Parts: sequence; structure tokens; C-alpha cells
Amino acid sequence: MGQKNDGNNCICTVLMIAYNHRPYIRLAIESVISQRTKYKFKVHIFDDASNDGTSDIVREYAKHYPDLIIPFIASENRGAQQNIWEAYNSVDTKYCAMLECDDYWCDQSKLQIQIQAMEKNPDCSFCAHNTLYQNENDVYRTKEDGKVFVYNRNVRDTGKYGPGDFKPLYGAGWANHSNSRLIRMSCVDLEGITDKEDFLYDNAQFFYLLHRGKIYFIQRVMSVYVMNMSSTFTSQEVQKKIQGHFSRMLHINESTDYEFERLIYRHMASFAKYWLGLDDIEKGVIKDRSELYYAFFRIWKGLRYDLLLNHKLRIQARKNIRQLNKRIGG
Repeated sequence: MGQKNDGNNCICTVLMIAYNHRPYIRLAIESVISQRTKYKFKVHIFDDASNDGTSDIVREYAKHYPDLIIPFIASENRGAQQNIWEAYNSVDTKYCAMLECDDYWCDQSKLQIQIQAMEKNPDCSFCAHNTLYQNENDVYRTKEDGKVFVYNRNVRDTGKYGPGDFKPLYGAGWANHSNSRLIRMSCVDLEGITDKEDFLYDNAQFFYLLHRGKIYFIQRVMSVYVMNMSSTFTSQEVQKKIQGHFSRMLHINESTDYEFERLIYRHMASFAKYWLGLDDIEKGVIKDRSELYYAFFRIWKGLRYDLLLNHKLRIQARKNIRQLNKRIGG
């Protein structure tokens, strides 16, 4: 294991979470170390005893960037959640951002823009932005490839949003991806959390942070979520996904004093409809995809996002992705 950094005037810690991410980790690390910002940051890479060579790549980068990267390589596998929990507990800076090493950032200005926004808005507990889906081998979500993560019109524009701005009329498209978040650590009480999932589970973390401040949302694609069926969550059976999601959301509902109850229930309903619908397609229950699309249109027609905006975001993100790939010779 690595030693805890003394801070060295860094304002932000980037937490990178790795386990058997050899095919992806170079792109992830390069996307972080290529950030252009006037703010000093450091990188903690937590590798959970990978057995595919990932650990060697982490050591390689730590050797080349000793003033930036600190490796935390476990001697034995502890599980994803414990690995992430220890990562958050290593933070001793004002802000932190988290990136799992099969995803990557696609904008070199990400940290500069987000930290600047948080410095100007002290009432915000976190800052987030839009994310692009990139499908590799997720058999369920082939149609997601190239779409953006946040599409609900209620939170479409760049700006500051409080709990009252998230209307429970529609159940999806407003929660941002965890790899897009910059968190103000003074708003996080890790010692006071009775259930780690309230903070570690990405959807629950959204409500945990919103309960403690506002969010500054940036309508710009600055990260990529790679769907590859390798993570613990994505590899689960659909029924287990739904059961686990419901359990965690009901708990965060209680932990946040039921402040977001209607919104959470809408979110749960949308989650179940989405995964059950995909499961029906995969199992041949719905043989014609148009039947599912028509059902979604009737039930969730309010969720349609602005196609022109989506196209603009995708073009901007893909340009940055091409530049990043050139950097690593991809």
C-alpha cells in the first residue's frame, strides 16, 4: 500500500479505481494526467490486487510521475466497495473526483472548469457535467452507444440547481454519472455514514450530496462511461440489479429524511422499467424492438431530449477523444 500524501498545497485529489483494467487503464490515466489547470491536484490510484498486469501499469506511471501519482496497490483482493471506500478515506484535500479505470475523461479542461465553478459557488456540495456512453460489449445496451447521460430538460442547462429544481414528473435523465462529479469534501461525513452504500453507490451518492448542498451542473461532455460488462454491477443478472438498486435507494431515502421521496420512487420505477425492458429484448420476450420503443414513448415521452443539443455534445466529446487517443498512440 502507498503512504498517505501530506497534501503539498493540492486542492483536489483524483481517485482512480482499478481492478483487472489492463485494456483500459492507460487511457484512463492519460486522461487525468493531461488535465490543464492552474489548480494543483494529485492522483491516488487504488488497485485491488489485479492479476492481469494492471498493477504493473500503475507502478510504471507512478515511477514516471512521482510528484503526481501515488499508488495504493492491495496485496489481496478486498472487493470493489472496500477498495473505493479506502480511496475516499485517503482524501485530504478540499475537493475530490473519482474515476474507475475502465472509463476516462475526454476534456483536458475538466478539472479547471469544475474547480473554478465550485470556488465561485460555496453553497454547492458537488459539481457535475454530462457524460457520453461508449458501448463495447454490453449486449443489453447496444443502442446507448453515443448517447449522453443527462438528457432531462429540467436540468439541461449549465447552472446551479437545488433540491427543489429536480421535479419528480419524469423518472430519469437528470442524475449524472459518478465519473463526472467533483465533490466538496467538507460536505461529506465519512465517519458518520452508517451504511457505506449511501455514499459509494453512485445513484445514492447523488442524493447524499444533494441533501448537503446544491449541484453546479455543466452542460458539456467531459467524461466517457465505457459499458463493457466487466464491472460487478453490469455483470449481475437483471433481477439482482433491480433488487440491489431498490434496497440502496430505499435506504438513502431514509438517510436523507425522505426529502427526495417522490423523486427517488420515480427513479426506482424508471430503473426497473429500463432493465426489465432490456431483459425482455435479450430473452426474446419482445422480439420487435419497436414495440419497446413505442411503450417508452407513450410512458416517458417527456424524457425526450433536444436532439440538436445531443448532437453538438457528441461532436465536441469525440473531438477530444480523438486528441486523447493520439496522445497515447491509439
